[in-house]
Amino acid sequence: MNLTGATPDEVWPLVRDHHYSRRMPSNIQHCYAVRESGGLFGDYGDNIVAACVFTFPPTRWSETVVELARLVRRDDYTGQLSALVAFGCRHLRNNGHALAVSFADWTQGHHGGIYQAAGWNYDGQRERRMDGLIVDGEFVPGRSCNSTWGTRSPVRLRELMPSRSIEPHYDEGKHLYWNPLNVAGKTRAKRLGLKSNPYPKPNNATCPLDELPPGSASAEHPREVAPNSGNT
Repeated sequence: MNLTGATPDEVWPLVRDHHYSRRMPSNIQHCYAVRESGGLFGDYGDNIVAACVFTFPPTRWSETVVELARLVRRDDYTGQLSALVAFGCRHLRNNGHALAVSFADWTQGHHGGIYQAAGWNYDGQRERRMDGLIVDGEFVPGRSCNSTWGTRSPVRLRELMPSRSIEPHYDEGKHLYWNPLNVAGKTRAKRLGLKSNPYPKPNNATCPLDELPPGSASAEHPREVAPNSGNT
């Protein structure tokens, strides 16, 4: 297996087939991938088995941050995704980025074990928010609502489409992790008021263990809470 850069077009099939969202984010800045070995001289091939996608966040931050918006693997890939995340962060730093953030979606049963294994800081769990709509029984993400109908307001869409069933959908609150890539990143995190709290525990009923715990433990980040969830 080889860790490399990648293009959004290369990563898209993996997101389409194996990520719960089935869609690529906007404002993509960098993609990184795990590729199967191949080629005439044993170098990396075109077959991507895991990938991460970094973007500029769709929500407004008072400091410049880059967001790990997609982390996905093929079902038969058993390597540690934390190694891919670390690889991506090294290259982000070399490309001038200072602070990376990511949200683990508790609605999908993800607690952020990959970030725990990679040593990221944990700020806390965000409050529930409306992340989309249920239209005729099907979930439509908020961003898709905006691009399709120009609004995500259930009241407005009921006026526009009175024959359809439209209800708001709320997530369960996402876990926010952050990683300073250099000294400037630590300064930005401080200005943003980001905290370093104890890691949340996984819900073992829904979270498969596919990562090793961190190599060291601390009072804030005890080793036993680090087993990882699946894709982010």
